[in-house]
Amino acid sequence: MPRKKQYQWKSSDEAEGFDLPPSRSEKKRQSLALQNMGEELTRLGPQEVKNLDLPADLREALQLYARIGDHEGRRRQMQFIGRVMREIDPAPIRAMLDARREVSAATTAALHQAEQWRDRLLTADQGELAGLVETLLTARALPEQDAEEAQASGKGALPGQDELLTMTLAARKEAAENTSPQARRALFRAIHGMLKA
Repeated sequence: MPRKKQYQWKSSDEAEGFDLPPSRSEKKRQSLALQNMGEELTRLGPQEVKNLDLPADLREALQLYARIGDHEGRRRQMQFIGRVMREIDPAPIRAMLDARREVSAATTAALHQAEQWRDRLLTADQGELAGLVETLLTARALPEQDAEEAQASGKGALPGQDELLTMTLAARKEAAENTSPQARRALFRAIHGMLKA
């Protein structure tokens, strides 16, 4: 017959303020999360790593990881990066990576939006084309102060309605003739520049 346990844990014990240390599984989860953050840091380029405000030992570990070519060596260096990350506060690094990811997502969204506008202009009927160009121009309409700042910074060379129509017609002609997409690229760059302004 098994011995009776000396003390039976109750759920009320935790509520009474016993501060239990993290379990072994919880420590492993935290360690893996930090190691994953380290993997994310290793995917950054050398210039991006320099731009981040990282401790010197972590920066050196990341540089060494970039120089290692052997798979097993990289795995062990990744574990070392995880250990270094356990010794520092990961919150600022997480905030920097999140901010970088948001900027990247915003840039990607702007490119997709420009792509969608270009496709709409290329596939629209001739009657709808002028309305679409007008909608695009009003969508990027700048307030007076912003327009003056854009002129001062050299961004005043954004295409007007006539120029956009001309570029769209040239891109349509190019697509119909199945030639190289120079006009389509120029139209995309113009739309992207308008949406960024």
